[in-house]
Amino acid sequence: MTVTFHPPDVPVRSLPVDENGLCDWLADAEPGAVLIYYCGHLGHDRMPSTRVLPEVQRRQLVNVAARVQQAAEDERVFLLQRRNGEDDFSYLAIKATGNAKRRSRR
Repeated sequence: MTVTFHPPDVPVRSLPVDENGLCDWLADAEPGAVLIYYCGHLGHDRMPSTRVLPEVQRRQLVNVAARVQQAAEDERVFLLQRRNGEDDFSYLAIKATGNAKRRSRR
């Protein structure tokens, strides 16, 4: 099993992978591989009104979160979160085994 964690010196709010990196990981990862796709508070940090991230990084987060959610709905990954501290979570995608359900995006 491959596990990708962010180092302890990474800021609490960080996006370790962009949308292209996520797509590459989805294509290449072995079943059971783990990817941390965000560190922070996903629901809070992606809202424009919170202003905890620069706008470019916030949009990248929104795109990565949407892509990960679609992969979960397509049964390509399982999503988990790990609490690291107050308002500090690691969001993990675990590559699923077997054939993924393919749906057309609307």
